[in-house]
Amino acid sequence: MNNVREAIQDKQSFLQCIIEQLASDLLMLEQAVALARDTATHADCLGSSKYETMGLEASYLAQGQGTRLIEVERSLSYFKQITVNAYTSEVMCSSMLLLADEQGLQQLLWVAAEAGGLKVHCGAIEVTVITPRSPLGRALMRKNAGDEVEVHIAGRTRHYEILDVY
Repeated sequence: MNNVREAIQDKQSFLQCIIEQLASDLLMLEQAVALARDTATHADCLGSSKYETMGLEASYLAQGQGTRLIEVERSLSYFKQITVNAYTSEVMCSSMLLLADEQGLQQLLWVAAEAGGLKVHCGAIEVTVITPRSPLGRALMRKNAGDEVEVHIAGRTRHYEILDVY
């Protein structure tokens, strides 16, 4: 695991990977929104009876994708404003941390106010974005390397150890 620890010392590269993933997602969503909007307003989709609802369904899809587009735009803007801080031992927003569960399985997390649940591959290493609003994020805030946390998720108690904070 030392090579992973060495690789994750460069937080800036992980930040750049997150920004690139969000920019890619944004481009894809813009295209999807345009297609759904065009489908919803196309003459062939208007229907000639109340039972032909393709246009209505497409408008609901366009609305949902539009909402998702706004979320990704906000997340991208947030991550573009982050400046990688000097080392801190305490978990806070913009911290990256290495976490191990009861079985010793390790995962790399980035704590952020936006884009919770986003998984990004930076080279061979995956980083998952979590927010302080999530149960795990809430439990990790203000903890330090070496601390253990207990989280209740879906009726199950899980135990984690913070191996390192970057």
